[in-house]
Amino acid sequence: MLSKLLYYPKFVFSFCVLRRDVPFLLGLVLCDRCNLACRHCRVANTGRRGLTMDEVRERLIRFHGRGCRALYLEGGEPFLWRDGDYALDDVVEEARRIGYFQVHVFTNGMFALESRADMLWVSLDGPREMHALLRGDHLPTVVANMRASGHPRMAIVYTINSLNKGGIREFLTYVQRERLPALGVIFYFHTPYYGKDELFLEAPERDRIVADLVRCKREGLPVLNSYAGMQAFQTGRWKRRFESVWVSDVEGDYVCCRANSGWLCEDCGYAFCAEITESQRLRPSAVLGLLRYR
Repeated sequence: MLSKLLYYPKFVFSFCVLRRDVPFLLGLVLCDRCNLACRHCRVANTGRRGLTMDEVRERLIRFHGRGCRALYLEGGEPFLWRDGDYALDDVVEEARRIGYFQVHVFTNGMFALESRADMLWVSLDGPREMHALLRGDHLPTVVANMRASGHPRMAIVYTINSLNKGGIREFLTYVQRERLPALGVIFYFHTPYYGKDELFLEAPERDRIVADLVRCKREGLPVLNSYAGMQAFQTGRWKRRFESVWVSDVEGDYVCCRANSGWLCEDCGYAFCAEITESQRLRPSAVLGLLRYR
């Protein structure tokens, strides 16, 4: 508690008042191993080795020294990561020991959702038929794992693309009606890391979809994106190559994402960065939204 009291006033002054992009959030790619072969993903099962626990520890210490206090763990599938007897929760505990205030995990939900992380983000990309087109017919398994989990804080990540754009309202209604144990659904857009493929949506269509998301949120459906974040997405007035957010994997460190390509930033679909930039501007809905994930 004392460390937070000492840290946050200085951070808020630098980040929100002086508008400095001070490092705050670290994404650690533990491994590229994955049990799925999703249509939109080419970073899984490439044959690259995972991080060792010593490498994990080195990166956690180094980025903590630079100011990062929030951490998310990803893959591949982070529940598959091993280094000898070390597993995912050993990384969670090591991060807390070093001084990270929040540790989140992004997962495909195919394993038992038991973790000491502060929050689990579970990927579900639409109603069953649409999810199956993109990830395989696994939605019932993921939902069953969510219901069986005793974890107190879970949320769903839905990445919108040309194949599942029509399922948004149906899926939100399903989550609400079936009372899935999740805070809600945050929506990303497919980012063309490998070029503008058949999944990519051009800006005018993305704008129409965001407008519908705003309507869904106003109707009380469980959209986690803030009004400010969605407005920033429509206008395009949010920071890219945002140096408050870093990603580290076995090959190096990157600002925002591993693509590290300036041309890609214009078509970035990583909505969480829009939420962070709008919180820097002290937009109330973005600030209140981020406080839900503490």
